[in-house]
Amino acid sequence: MGEGQMSLGEQLHRFYQGMQSRMAPADLEALGHADRQMAEAARPMPRPGEVAPGFSLTDQNGVAVALADRLALGPVVLLFIRGGWCPFCTLSLRAWQQALPRLHDAGGDLLVISPQRTEVCGMVAERDLLAYSMLSDPGGAVSDRYGLTVDLPEIIRPLYLRLGHDLPRINGTGTWRLPLSSTFVIATDGRVAMAHADARLRHRLEPDIAIQAVRLLAAGQAVPSGRDG
Repeated sequence: MGEGQMSLGEQLHRFYQGMQSRMAPADLEALGHADRQMAEAARPMPRPGEVAPGFSLTDQNGVAVALADRLALGPVVLLFIRGGWCPFCTLSLRAWQQALPRLHDAGGDLLVISPQRTEVCGMVAERDLLAYSMLSDPGGAVSDRYGLTVDLPEIIRPLYLRLGHDLPRINGTGTWRLPLSSTFVIATDGRVAMAHADARLRHRLEPDIAIQAVRLLAAGQAVPSGRDG
């Protein structure tokens, strides 16, 4: 992160504060209930030391990308997002674009997984000038294998619809299923070195923390315990 730049956490917190100031009390209450319900519904995800589930998905250019192939080149940061319609995810995508040179210098690469269709991933990548792979996971098969897929609680769906976030239509699945926003750092042996997931929109792993883990892995050093979320 450059001098004078806000961290991702600071950006997310500032946006959330602005959102709160514009929301009706009933919507704020529904949002809090939804966060708690999704946290309770979450299943165990791969933890540090466990083997990360492998996959092959299509990127924004229609090219198949396999996790194993990327791991053959170095550690991978794997980012799951809800979609390009989510402003918190958009802030995360842009923060990672800024951090991408540092990640590459550390010896790692970035893969982003979204439940949106390939053509929508392409639109998001073009909109935000993203130079990394945006992978389409329609129906959430891969996010489900990582234990991240949850149903958006009914209490918050009316707000999403008012905001134009009709997920059954946007994702083309007819469901309200989406992944928890999460970040994994995966070592070249396929094992998880760091894992972070949170149902709350504004809580994401800082890119610099993941990059430091990649730097340690690339140097053949262990990632300290307690650094995952």
